Amino acid sequence: MQQKIVLASQSPRRQQLLKQIGYSNFEIRKSDYPEESIKETEPARLVELLALNKARAVLPFYAEKPALIIGGDTVVFAKNKIFGKPRTKKEAAEMLRTFSGNSVYGYSGVAVIDSLSGKEVVTHGWGKMIFRRLREKEIERYIQEEKDVLNFAGGFGLLNRGAILIEGIEGDFFSIVGLPLTKLHLILQGLIKG
Repeated sequence: MQQKIVLASQSPRRQQLLKQIGYSNFEIRKSDYPEESIKETEPARLVELLALNKARAVLPFYAEKPALIIGGDTVVFAKNKIFGKPRTKKEAAEMLRTFSGNSVYGYSGVAVIDSLSGKEVVTHGWGKMIFRRLREKEIERYIQEEKDVLNFAGGFGLLNRGAILIEGIEGDFFSIVGLPLTKLHLILQGLIKG
């Protein structure tokens, strides 16, 4: 029996990333899990918990139906602080001021739940970005011109204009932008085969 792949996210970036690794036939089911309900200060643990709880929130829709449910979450970590999505453009600008000239880390958690067996697999990936020094006018212009600024953890998207803010990247690029793709692929292969 073929298992349906379900992405518990409406993130266009996660949809794009999943298609990029060959999973083009999947269903999208938005998770209504309240992200602010978890108080965790360690970024890797936080993204894993959020990814798992998002997938668990969607699981009841697939009771007794063969499905692999994927949950994901991404945060930015800099100066010992976790940054999610900004609530306002002013907050996004403050985040960019914090990141300017510093090392900034992107963490993405991914969880896969097999709806029939209940098996859960959770992991995360990370990457380090070196932000170049940003002038105040650049920050203001970026905030005004990046239409999705409130949809990105940290207020910037590397697959969008945020690419111009970065001098270098180490680690897993795809974990910075939304999903640790290699780990996700291996999990899905293991669950599909096993």
